[in-house]
Formats: sequence, C-alpha cells, structure tokens
Amino acid sequence: MLAFIAAFSAEAAVTLSPQFANDMVLQRDKPTILQGYSDKPETLDIYMDGIKLQSAEIEKGVWNLTFPAQAAGGPHKLGIRTSSQWIELNNILFGDIWLASGQSNMEYTLGTAGSDYETEVLSADFPEIRQFRVERNAAYQGPLDTIAKGHWTTAQGNELKAFSAVGYFFAKHVQAHTGIPIGIINNAFAGARIQAWMSESALAAYPKETSLLKRNKEPSNIEHLRQIDETRYQQWQDKLAFEDLGLRHKWFTEHLNDSHWPQLTVPGFWTSQGQEPFSGSMWFRRTFWVSAEQANEATRLELGRIVDQDEVYINGEKVGGTLYQYPQRLYSLNPGVLKPGTNQITVRVVSHHLAGHAGFVPSKPYQLKFEDSLISLSGLWRYQVGHRMNKPMPSPEFKINEQPSVLYNAMLAPLANMQFKGVIWYQGESNVEEPAVYRSLFPTMITQWRTLLSQPTLPFIYVQLANYLEAQQDPSNAGWADIRAAQTSGLVLNNTAMISAIDLGEWNDIHPKNKAAVGQRLAFAALNKVYNKPSFAFQGPALTCAQTLSDNKIEVHSKFYPLEITGSDNNVQGFAISENGSHYRWVEGELTPTSVILKVKDAHKIATISYAWQSNPTRANLSNDKRLPAYPAKLPVKSRCNIDEK
Repeated sequence: MLAFIAAFSAEAAVTLSPQFANDMVLQRDKPTILQGYSDKPETLDIYMDGIKLQSAEIEKGVWNLTFPAQAAGGPHKLGIRTSSQWIELNNILFGDIWLASGQSNMEYTLGTAGSDYETEVLSADFPEIRQFRVERNAAYQGPLDTIAKGHWTTAQGNELKAFSAVGYFFAKHVQAHTGIPIGIINNAFAGARIQAWMSESALAAYPKETSLLKRNKEPSNIEHLRQIDETRYQQWQDKLAFEDLGLRHKWFTEHLNDSHWPQLTVPGFWTSQGQEPFSGSMWFRRTFWVSAEQANEATRLELGRIVDQDEVYINGEKVGGTLYQYPQRLYSLNPGVLKPGTNQITVRVVSHHLAGHAGFVPSKPYQLKFEDSLISLSGLWRYQVGHRMNKPMPSPEFKINEQPSVLYNAMLAPLANMQFKGVIWYQGESNVEEPAVYRSLFPTMITQWRTLLSQPTLPFIYVQLANYLEAQQDPSNAGWADIRAAQTSGLVLNNTAMISAIDLGEWNDIHPKNKAAVGQRLAFAALNKVYNKPSFAFQGPALTCAQTLSDNKIEVHSKFYPLEITGSDNNVQGFAISENGSHYRWVEGELTPTSVILKVKDAHKIATISYAWQSNPTRANLSNDKRLPAYPAKLPVKSRCNIDEK
C-alpha cells in the first residue's frame, strides 16, 4: 500500500488503483466498482462523457465506488471531481474483460526474443483489444488492497510486444467473432506453482504449505533465506571461475592455438557424445568466414538453447551470456564486431548438475542471421574441459514464485472488485512432480477464485500442457501424462473447458513458439461455451470407455467424433495395452467413425489401455475432422461399455 500511495503526487487527495487508467477496458453490462485511495474524507462526483452519473461520500483510506452498468462500446471519457481535483481518464472502452493467468507460457509475450511474431506486431492494428499487465509482485503477510503497479496498452504498433501472446491471439479471435472490445488482464508469473495462486485458507489442509506460510510471515526469515541462496550461488560461481583453466588461460582469445583440442558436434549434448556428465565448465571453439558486406551489417547470433549457462565471445570480445537454460540464446552484434574473412567464436558452457544432459540443445538454430543471408555454426567444434566441480550448483532454498499464496495476495486478491467475463489459464509445468496434489488443488483454486470475484459461475478455460521432452520408445514411461491427467480435475466443475496442446509443443523447449494456435483454441472454447456459438470447435476426441469385443478385439469409444487420423499413417498410433496396469506395449488401431478397434491377442487378459500417455506422445495421431488432437487417456478394459460411455 505504501508503494501504491507513493506512486502518486504527495499533494493528491484522491488517487485511483493502477488498473483504472487511460485506455482501460471495463466490463460491459455490469456495475463497475472503482477503487482508489484518499488521504481524507471526500465527496466524489462521477461523470461519463461530461454527464454526471452520481455523487458519493468516501472515507479516508482505500475506497470503493460503484457506478451503473454500461453497454459495450466507446471510446468514453470518465471524470472524477473532488473538492480540489479533476481526474480525467480517456479512451475508455466497455467490453469483455478476461483474466489471463498462470506461469511463463501465459506470460510469454509477442516481443519475446525468438518468438517469430515480428510480422504480427508490424501488421496488427486492433484499437479495441487492450491489455493490462499486472506487474510481478509477491506479498507474504496476507492479501493486499491494491496491486502495486500495472499499465494498459493497446494492440497497435510496438505496444503489442508487451502483450501475452496467448492472451493476444485469444482476444483477436474473440473480438473478430463478437465485435465486442476485449480487455486482457495479464497477471501471469513465470515458474509459479499453483499454490502461489491460492489463499492461505485454501491451503489449510496441506501441512507443507502451511509450514511455509508460517515461515514466510517473518520478514527476517525471507531475508535470511535469500541471503543464504545468494551466498551459496556466488560461492559456487566464484570457485568455478577461480579453478576454470579456460578463464585462467584466456581460452576466449582470438588466436589461441586449439588445434590439439578434440571435437564434438554442435548442436548436441556432450553427454550424448561419449562424455560423462559433470557439473562445471566446458569450452567450445570454432572459426567461420564472413564477407566484407556481412561484416558491415548488424547481425544476430542465434545459439538455440544451452544447458545450463553460457558466455559467448567473438574474436576475443564477450558478446553475450545467459545464466539458466530456458531462454533462447539471441545475441545482437553491432557492425564491427565481425571482420571480413576468418572469425573465431568461443562459448563457455556451464553445467549446473552432476547428472543429466549438458551442452547445445539439438533441433534449434545455431547461426549468424543477417538481413539477407545466414552463416551456419552447426558442425564440429573443438572443446576442452575448463573445470569439473565436485558438487552441483546449489539449488535455491527460496523461490518467490514457489511460495504459497504470495501471488494470490499481491496480484489476484487486489482485483477482487473487478468484473470479468472469464478466465484463461496456462499453468502446471511447475507442478509436474506432484500430480496427485495438483489434482486436489486445481478445482479448489477455481472455486476459490470464483468466490473471491463474487462470480460463482465464472467461466474458466485452460490449457492441458503441451508435449515436451524427448520422445520415449517405452509406453510405460508416463512422464508429463500424469500432470495432464491431474489437470482434467478442473472439468468436474461447471463452466470449465480444457483445450489440448499435445500437438503444439516442442520436445526441446518448455516454451513452445506456437502460441497462436493455443490462443485460437482457447478463443474457440470461449466462443462455444461463453458466447453461445456452438459452431466453433475446440476439443478433439475424448476417449471414454474400452470394452472387449472378442478374444482378439478391444473397442475404444470416443465422446466427440467423427474420428480421423492425422498424417500419412493408415492406422491409429499412440495406443498401448497392459495386463497389469504398469507395463505397457504398443498396439495399432483401426478407425471407425466413432471408435477405435485394437486387435489384440488374448484381449480378455488386457486390464488397461492408454493413449498418448507420455511426456511427448509423438506416435499419437487420432484427431477429429477439425484436426484437433484426441485427449490423452488411460482406461480400464471392461466387458461392456454403458450407453452413456459410448
């Protein structure tokens, strides 16, 4: 609250919460509750387009004021007169406000480096689509009265770069098919566990979370943990830097003789090329040739993704670096960094872990990108170990985005008086290790949000996690399938919908680029379920029941059809069968318009069938006539399916 007050003039008697500002969208057809702060009792007169709507008395402190519902449209001017002030807000629209929340895949913006949405940003001109970005914040003592910061932007020009990509494409389709102005409230936070978005009372039955809540209420505890993390991290990095032969002997210099160094292929993990995993540094070097014209251009160095940390040098000059594995490595090079003829690039890669993959993530671009040309950097690089640490980099004891209730308190609860058309949600990656807990928490969170916002039937539409990680040949390895199954628990509540993204991900990137299709599917779900436009399809086949037809046939029924096969295969792939529910083997299927027939020897011995039940189910090819993928499923095999299961 102190930060909120300080953001305004010390002489101001009445201020508004950050979400009430120029260019805002307010929910149509519902009373609007204005919120702000006053340093003394006041009388407020509210005007819309110069016409007085009402007067109200407010007390000192945080105030709320309701004015009548307005029809969709605009732009409007909202005026507030006090005894000493005139506050005017311009370019206001009334439309539908959607709350876009979750973690990094919802936060991912159109301007994110490597997003490939430059053309969209340059061409888009949608003045009736707006976003309010709730800036990241955390609160440990309980819910705040107001958000600390935020700002509205319109879907025009460079402002579009700040939009949630999923939120933007969602809004674009909804607005196009309804003609209603759309406001996106983007309050996502990268890496957030679902527990961070839930109140203390909602987590009361979870001892781990209640213990953390109790600990975090003491500011000294938080500061102590942060200091420990910072010290341990810096000590590890300092020790590695001190022992690193590459830094000691300046292996990044241009003319170092590295002819005796062995070679590895880039891209590629060194752990996949005969090298043992270790925590520490590995240095990579190679030369490349540049024309005189290219040397005079600004260019972008693209190094895909690197596990885990990198420092990059060209001709002995450091040109970039990233401290963790997930961001795309995109480093801008000014004219003059490169020179005509032979150039030399060095990459110091730091692995944080004693086990697992390390190095250059495959199937990503490794190149220099000029305006009209490319220089590939893929191929053989020389390498040398800088130093092997005897311990992995310490994991932090305290991560803001993993603390229970902190985002609920700081970024959601302050929006309690806002009216929303619905919620779109993309989250779950940070809860992959606890699917059983997620299954319990998710419907509880949805219900709690609806209670907080005083909208018991608020539509809640969400993304089932995309395919990720290397495809596994063994169908018994469930991986991310379990968290996807846990996500279906939200569907037990009314006015919820789930879209699948198992065909939209990238095995080597937890942040897949194709946010346009995700946003479109969410929009079509909203158009279908919320705007009563049933022609918009958003869900693929949902497998409901498996029954034994004969000693060599199992029939799997689907709730949504007609069924189709994507790709060139004549048979349905992605199904697996198990006699004990633990060990699975692949089986192909034949398609009927409403079901899949699995030909299986001794079908009566099969206890369970699964479909797309893996982290990255690349075999899965079952869809509907709209090319929407079938949802992952695991079903017991029955002797007979009921009518409502077919």
